[in-house]
Amino acid sequence: MIILFEEYQYKTEKLKQVLSERYFFPINSIYSKINYVGYYFNPIINNSVIIFPKVFINENGLAFDVFEPETLVLPTAEIRNKLSNTGKDKIIFEISTWLFRAIQQFNKRHFYNSISENQFLNQVVTNLEEKSNTELDIILSLLKFYKENQSLFSFISKSAHSQQNKINWHKTINKKQPIIQNNIPIYIDLATTRKKINYDEELLVLFYSTLNFIKGKYAFDFYPPQNYELIKGHQFENILRKGCRYLKSIKYKYYSDKMISLYNLLYAFFERSEKTQSKKQIEEILLIKDFNIVFEDMIDDLIGDSKLLPELKNHADGKQVDHIYKYKSLLVEDEIYFVGDSKYYKPQNSVGKYSKAKQFTYAKNVIQYNIDLFNDNKLDKPLRYRENLTEGYNITPNFFISAFVNKDFDFSKSYLDETGKPIMQTHFENRLFDRDTLFVQSYNINFLFVLSSYLTNNSSLKTNFKKDTQKKFRERLVSFINDKYHFYILEPNDNSFIEKHFKLLNGKVYKPSHLTEELILALEKPDRTDIFTKIKSDIKTKKEYYLT
Repeated sequence: MIILFEEYQYKTEKLKQVLSERYFFPINSIYSKINYVGYYFNPIINNSVIIFPKVFINENGLAFDVFEPETLVLPTAEIRNKLSNTGKDKIIFEISTWLFRAIQQFNKRHFYNSISENQFLNQVVTNLEEKSNTELDIILSLLKFYKENQSLFSFISKSAHSQQNKINWHKTINKKQPIIQNNIPIYIDLATTRKKINYDEELLVLFYSTLNFIKGKYAFDFYPPQNYELIKGHQFENILRKGCRYLKSIKYKYYSDKMISLYNLLYAFFERSEKTQSKKQIEEILLIKDFNIVFEDMIDDLIGDSKLLPELKNHADGKQVDHIYKYKSLLVEDEIYFVGDSKYYKPQNSVGKYSKAKQFTYAKNVIQYNIDLFNDNKLDKPLRYRENLTEGYNITPNFFISAFVNKDFDFSKSYLDETGKPIMQTHFENRLFDRDTLFVQSYNINFLFVLSSYLTNNSSLKTNFKKDTQKKFRERLVSFINDKYHFYILEPNDNSFIEKHFKLLNGKVYKPSHLTEELILALEKPDRTDIFTKIKSDIKTKKEYYLT
């Protein structure tokens, strides 16, 4: 298996040895880079190429530190040994299979996507049709069968060896000559029960030998049982050339569903091997251009809400929001939409000015969409974007989320954490409740956790992560705003309070739905005490308040 990395610079002459030229483009006369992620089987070299996402490229080079730029394309025995000694060979295989399956999953979720190239490539039809299997598909199926049928293997082994070498005393006494010692016959030559050929066991030997062979190619956990003598080396190479012929000769020896399934898996493997050796095998392709779209789908599957109106994600100006969900507003009882954007960068890159401006535009589009509903009295009651008395706007939370590769290659934890303080955009100073006062948070998440979660069948894991993450995003923003603003609850003397002080309080006061006569006043720290001097005679009470 050959490992390449998206957007990494390789010598063009090296790439030509393993990858079709349509999947990389030259940077200069010497180097080229790849803009795809996924799986490619090259029948000429009879090897699989896995292209990893650029998140595996860090400031020091590559996440797998044993690789070197010049030897990466064609991994040497030395590199394979280093990978094996550190255990990273098994990690690479695991990540490769997750990536392969993630792209398959994306195609299932978005059947009519325009970035997948798994059907036609420059008029060349690949063999990745709906019912076809790639080499990696077959290997994963063999491994799955191995993991799920341990009890079957044990049963076959015990049954096959239970009668082996059992002495047939009737034949021994009648046909064998004993030695007499002290009037006691001692039989040296014993007649044993002859065991018939056990075809189940014969198929298991072929199965274990096959797994042992592909383990050397793909590096995964497999420890063959000690009670079987495996076919190895030149003998197995002969099997690769005529495995189908041999399997056909024993085809009708199997009756159980499990053994028939194993037979079919092995036949698929050897049939494919024979095609490759006879040059009949064509290239296999499951590649994704613009992997950022797949990454967005992974994140949205984890934290987004797929049941929202399409207009909330697909805006009238042609922009499309990556993630949006409804959650408890920063102002207690009301609800608001949290708007997010996935950032698919190399780990050393940061969010640029263009991305920030675009994210604020997303937020403004969502605000305007809900204000239009509000003006038409069609906005759901729990949602609050503006209230009429103060003409103040609710706080609209925004966030960026990007990925990194955990140094220990841990799939089990998200390691989700905020990176720096929220970015703030305003049109007017000290107006928290203005529609143009916006905040955007930035978070980092473990890419391997996202990748594995995208494919998990554990719905409770996703549900719990979504709840915890949505709570975390809100609490972190609440903490930031509490640090930046002083809040007060005011009780006006009468209904003319807002009209009398509108210019002074515009964008500074807001009336959440849970308050009846009172208002919330927000003042950016340090307080401007002149405001209280001007409104003091028009309020009954004033008390400090904190967002919770």
